[in-house]
Amino acid sequence: MKLSASQAAQAVGKSVPTITRAIKSGKLSAERLSQGRYAIDPAELHRVWPALTRNGNTLDNMLGDETPRETSLLEAEVLALHAKIAALEAERDRERSQLSETIDDLRRRLDAESTERRALTAQITDQRDKSARRPRGIRAWLSKNSS
Repeated sequence: MKLSASQAAQAVGKSVPTITRAIKSGKLSAERLSQGRYAIDPAELHRVWPALTRNGNTLDNMLGDETPRETSLLEAEVLALHAKIAALEAERDRERSQLSETIDDLRRRLDAESTERRALTAQITDQRDKSARRPRGIRAWLSKNSS
């Protein structure tokens, strides 16, 4: 018993246009009836598409052959994008770490130079105070008598 296009579509979980496209493209062979309808042999139909099972997932069968390939391509692209994101995040973390180390090093250098500047300023200030002071006691007497 041959199937009509709508019966064939129902048997494999496809749409009628998918069945007729397959016939027109030569993927599926069928007999053309006088009224313009098709008569499809069940064996030929199941050669191209598996039959639906009662406990099987009909959605997978209704998606067609093209969708799983597209899905796998999209999944591969998503995985590649995830890998790129991970690489960029790793690079960002590495650069952030380097910048933190550089900032810490510059802060240490600035603190050391500030401490050194204070020490040198204190030495210069102490020398000016000593030279500006008048000698007292024996030094004052010696400096007066020596001139």
